[in-house]
Amino acid sequence: MLLSCPVHLHHFIYLFISTPSPPLTTTQTQTAPKAAAMSNGGTLPMDIVIDILSRLPVKSLCRFKSVSPEWNSLIFVPYFAKAHLNRAKTQNLKNLDQKIIIISTHHNLYLVDFADVNPTITILADFSSVRIRVLSSCDGLLLVSLVDNSNFLWNPSTREYKVLPTCPFALGPVRGVFRDVYGVGYDSSTDDYKVLKVVYNETETDSPTERGITIGAIYSLKTNAWRKIQDTIDYVPFWTTSCGVFFSGCLHFLCWKRTGSFVIVAFNLSDEIFREVLLPASFCEFEILDYRVAVVGGCLCLADLGRSYVIETTGGWMMKEYGVRESWTKFPIDVPKRF
Repeated sequence: MLLSCPVHLHHFIYLFISTPSPPLTTTQTQTAPKAAAMSNGGTLPMDIVIDILSRLPVKSLCRFKSVSPEWNSLIFVPYFAKAHLNRAKTQNLKNLDQKIIIISTHHNLYLVDFADVNPTITILADFSSVRIRVLSSCDGLLLVSLVDNSNFLWNPSTREYKVLPTCPFALGPVRGVFRDVYGVGYDSSTDDYKVLKVVYNETETDSPTERGITIGAIYSLKTNAWRKIQDTIDYVPFWTTSCGVFFSGCLHFLCWKRTGSFVIVAFNLSDEIFREVLLPASFCEFEILDYRVAVVGGCLCLADLGRSYVIETTGGWMMKEYGVRESWTKFPIDVPKRF
């Protein structure tokens, strides 16, 4: 299981499952060449080439770009990227042969591969001089923020990146209390990757049920533009919640409801509506700050990582049937010491 991988939490923070990611383009060409040239002068049907190449890891594909101009073009076509991604997801769920990307306290990004008995660690990038913050991830794409609050989508596998335009709907702090959370996910209804930004600002009112204004904006990779989705939202994101977790077409955040309760808020990227996912009935809300939303074994989970620095075994809740409160089930999480 993802959360029981041997990562020493004093130095690293869990981020996400790493999968091959799509090209960072705003065009969505879905057609592919008819055939690929072979070294002996013949041709091979493109559907066979795609089937073969889609089984290879991203590292190999990056090397094979130099085989021929046709292969170089094919590997960056969204049609092929989607086929490769879908196959990788299927294999990951079947074999649990997954990788994670972690960020160190020195702002270096590492790829940890658990395919071998002894996990291998590869450095992806050194951001120690610029101090990055990873906001969210989806399909291997990282949403990254720099110290100047500029954001960009980055594909660590291909080293492609796209700088996001400044969100025009961000509000400045009113009374010094300012909180923003992000999430990136895939909208299958429009074949588009979207970034959600939720901003909370404290207002002058002293009423607990009215304090603060929360607004939301959405960025579309297709249009390369932001737009406001709602004037106000009736939820306040946790200060410990820095990234939205994408699952089942929705971005999930731990939030405080203005009525005084706690919920997981799910933002559907297709209809762009906020909905609630209720916490387990026996969940102790006094421990809520120790928990993080995660995806484990193809299920939405609440993982207790807040105390993982001082204990070796912690726990979590797994929603075995998405959207059904009664399906929440407790499970243990091992926290190994070091590699």
